[in-house]
Amino acid sequence: MADEHMAETLNYNFIDVFKLRDVQKHFADLNIELLKGKHIQDDEHYHHRILSKYYIEFKKYYDVFYRLVLDKKTFEGVTYFFLTFSEESKGILSDHTRHRDLTAIETIAAITLLQMYYDRYFENVKEISFLKDIKSKILGSEFSSLYKSVFFKNGARDNFTPKEWANVTKNIKNVIQDFEQLGWVDQLTQKGENDFSFVIKESIHRFQMMYEYEISNFEEFVSNLTETDNE
Repeated sequence: MADEHMAETLNYNFIDVFKLRDVQKHFADLNIELLKGKHIQDDEHYHHRILSKYYIEFKKYYDVFYRLVLDKKTFEGVTYFFLTFSEESKGILSDHTRHRDLTAIETIAAITLLQMYYDRYFENVKEISFLKDIKSKILGSEFSSLYKSVFFKNGARDNFTPKEWANVTKNIKNVIQDFEQLGWVDQLTQKGENDFSFVIKESIHRFQMMYEYEISNFEEFVSNLTETDNE
């Protein structure tokens, strides 16, 4: 009996961390962000510092109370933290009402952003503009015909109306806003009526890890998508 009590005491020693003032000050907001699926990297100074300093204790906390895994990865010298499901258990947040996979359009957008990230490999800040970068890629990249087939009805054309472009701009901006909530992009800024910009963050690397097949077979993925839409 004494041994069981000792084991329980040791197992829950991680709770002591949550009595610390710096943890108490930031934990509520940090917990909400992580449970919403956000990836925390070093531009969120206080949250990142707490997770770095008390990683083992926080990892135990999410395992015990949520059956989730607090994980961390390092990409381009930047470490980011996120919650994921363990192999053994999907956790109490695995219900379909509490999480979802990326939609096909979100997946295509994320693959495009990943390509743009590597295009700007040697730039410290990977800033993207809709008009200069995304629209140009839709119209002039090697996958232009695939992009147009996804983003436009009857995409086998070279010219599209301002109304059609306005709809594409709106749809892509909505996707970027979702990615901002995930912590994959930052500094989303409206630049005039038909343009916006944002910065791609290192944590986009997580998408690369999750969607390796779609990235490696991009043309097949998009072709299958358009065939399904046409059925």
